Amino acid sequence: MSNEYVPNFEFLDDEEKELEHLDAATAYPKEVQEAVLEPYRASPRKNVTMRLAESTIAGLKARAEADGIPYQTLASMILQKYVRGALLEKEAVKEVIKALTV
Repeated sequence: MSNEYVPNFEFLDDEEKELEHLDAATAYPKEVQEAVLEPYRASPRKNVTMRLAESTIAGLKARAEADGIPYQTLASMILQKYVRGALLEKEAVKEVIKALTV
């Protein structure tokens, strides 16, 4: 089994399908990428040590590479979203999509 992230394009509309071939790391100008990352970098930081499964780290690295950001930044962004209650559960998203397509 590969740890490489493969996006699911099943729910894309026609316009999105035309753009799905774009590389996420180059889809936005560098200035836009930097502006999005700046709030995460500007916050005070504290080093932590965590034990994670190698597969989790490999998955984070693959997703981060696909998004064109450092994997530790991606991990921090995910944790911040979770703490704010903004991280969506996959099953909840599926239920919403199912309800919208009926």
